[in-house]
Amino acid sequence: MTTDALEKKLIEALKTVDAHGDVAPAHVHDPMTMLIRENAIQANLMRWDEDRGRYVLTGTGRRRVSAGSRAPGAVVAFRRRAAPNGDQGTAKPGSHKPQPE
Repeated sequence: MTTDALEKKLIEALKTVDAHGDVAPAHVHDPMTMLIRENAIQANLMRWDEDRGRYVLTGTGRRRVSAGSRAPGAVVAFRRRAAPNGDQGTAKPGSHKPQPE
């Protein structure tokens, strides 16, 4: 599995924790579910709440869920500004050669 697939699976598991109190129902004991649960606890994304008797998301877990649901940022190319005299300034900064008079 790729890192992106694992991250998506973790985000879905955290959403399930928020809604139902655990990564999966208590009777599910497959290795992947147990691994996700353990990794989320170790990464401080969720914790056991004694009063509620279920897992709850921590602030870090909530931020991870909200960050995972956003679209990835766009990459924007930067262009050099035109010089005041209209020159595009294709030379590297600091390599300006004086003009002969």
